Amino acid sequence: MNVRSVLIALGACLALCAIAALAFDWSFQKALILSPIIVMVAGAAGFLVVLWGRIAWESIRGRRERA
Repeated sequence: MNVRSVLIALGACLALCAIAALAFDWSFQKALILSPIIVMVAGAAGFLVVLWGRIAWESIRGRRERA
C-alpha cells in the first residue's frame, strides 16, 4: 500500500465516523471507538447495494435479449 491509499482510507473512515456521530447524536470520540463497526456496516451496506444493483441490471439485460 502506498501513502496515498492509506490517506484516502483514513479520510473515508473519519468521514464515516463524523456522519455516524451526527446521525446518532454521539460524541466524535465515541464514534471513533466504534469505528471498526461503523466501517464494517458501511461496507456491508455498499456490498448489498452493488449486489442487488447487479442482479437488477442482469435481469433487465436478460429480458431485452430474450425479447
